[in-house]
Amino acid sequence: VHQFPEFTRTNYRISTWNDPHAAEIDRKLNEDGWFDVTMPDLNQNNPFLLTYLEQNAIYWIEYADLDGVRVDTYPYTNEWKIADWTKAILKEYPNLNIMGECWMHRPSEVAYWQSGVKNYNGYNSYLPTVMDFPLNDAFQAAFNQDYQNWGEGVGLFYNNYVMDYLYARPLDLLIFADNHDTPRFSTEIGFDIKKFRLGMIHLLTTRGIPEILYGTEIMMGGEKSKGDGDIRRDFPGGWPNDKRDAFTPQGRTEKENEAYNVLHSLLKYRNENPVLQTGKMIQYVPQQNIYVYFRMNNEKTVMVVMNNSTKDVMKLDTKRFNECIKNAVSGMNILNGSKVNLDDLNIAAKSGLVIELDK
Repeated sequence: VHQFPEFTRTNYRISTWNDPHAAEIDRKLNEDGWFDVTMPDLNQNNPFLLTYLEQNAIYWIEYADLDGVRVDTYPYTNEWKIADWTKAILKEYPNLNIMGECWMHRPSEVAYWQSGVKNYNGYNSYLPTVMDFPLNDAFQAAFNQDYQNWGEGVGLFYNNYVMDYLYARPLDLLIFADNHDTPRFSTEIGFDIKKFRLGMIHLLTTRGIPEILYGTEIMMGGEKSKGDGDIRRDFPGGWPNDKRDAFTPQGRTEKENEAYNVLHSLLKYRNENPVLQTGKMIQYVPQQNIYVYFRMNNEKTVMVVMNNSTKDVMKLDTKRFNECIKNAVSGMNILNGSKVNLDDLNIAAKSGLVIELDK
């Protein structure tokens, strides 16, 4: 364990690892400082401890038959030693996914921690998956903003994907609207079902691996300012003393059922259609807070339209999207199964469409 004459907390500056100009004292405080008074900082430079941590992980993967492992606060360790740990685990389980929490707010910083990136110092984390915190920042703000300039509203999403060239594998990024450490998405959008629908449409149709926090399916709230306990409140139902059971349609409110059904439809379609899992993505510059992008593979083309504007119903001129639409004149709205005429595409304010184009 890293020891100091008196308690010394980490400086929480994980950027010191990828900063070519960082002072050694700053790197040392990030690596060796304790995360909290009750959380001793393990010294992975000790080869016996590092071997123990590798063996411990292998034991639990074997015992519990795990498909993946989440590593919290990945960059608070020695970057080279945690990479050795990751490499050792993947040598034993090549098909296992390891996802590292690298809580940074610029794609260039997050990309540093994904395996396969050609970093200036030769560093390779061996991490298959890192968390797309810059995209999470967009989720937390976009639906409450108008598109007045390049960096607002749905422009936040567009600008984030412009940086995807920095990643070795954008499809392997973990994407999320919220998690156990952030404000609940539903709270940030004021429990607006229209904004919720837009957010879930984007989360489940864009590139990356979506993570959904429990309770999202009923628009559960939680404020970071009130502490982690408020974000991680109990889900209603499942215990004898619960006043209602939100696991059932009867136990949910009308709005909760609407949220649940939206998420259910999107998840079902995504699970059954690889085009949303691994398909190519082409995006168009947002106009009037309307964002259009496509997911495509050899079998299917899916068109996503997000109208984040508060204005009235708008007619979309689809000629601009001919590169992706090609000869299609209609498609199916995957949320309700209705037919969509691409020549007469009207989109209501704060609404979205996910259209599987007819061949």
